[in-house]
Amino acid sequence: MIFIVWFLLWWWVGYLYIDWSKWQRGFLTAMIGSLGSFVLDTSGVGSGWFWYYTDPLLPGLWPHLLLNLSLYPIGAWIYIQRYPEKQGWWSSIQWILVGTAILMVVEYNLSSLHHMGYDHGWSGLVSIGANIILLLLLRLFHLHVEDRVCD
Repeated sequence: MIFIVWFLLWWWVGYLYIDWSKWQRGFLTAMIGSLGSFVLDTSGVGSGWFWYYTDPLLPGLWPHLLLNLSLYPIGAWIYIQRYPEKQGWWSSIQWILVGTAILMVVEYNLSSLHHMGYDHGWSGLVSIGANIILLLLLRLFHLHVEDRVCD
């Protein structure tokens, strides 16, 4: 049930914070981010990956599907569209930290409700570093691929 709540919440957030008149900006990055997460999630399901999701109402890949169709694309889309491009490196660092904090709130919620767990040394602390790297990669993809393809 919690994954359905997060799915609906993220689409509501997307409705409010995505600039739909400029929907193309960030769309490709959002889709690549979602696809990358989905490939990573599905390649690790059942094989003892670093994290896992559980939900008695939604077995197997359903939690992954719901997150990969909501949190990841919507979050990446907002992250790219609202990135503080012309405000200096300090604003960029702050924006990456805001994105990391938001992702960690979702992860903490899922973990504290026992709908997410960790294996093989993964932890919330490792997730912070992984999220920072993920957000940097999304920004680089947007700058070096999406901007060139979509302009």
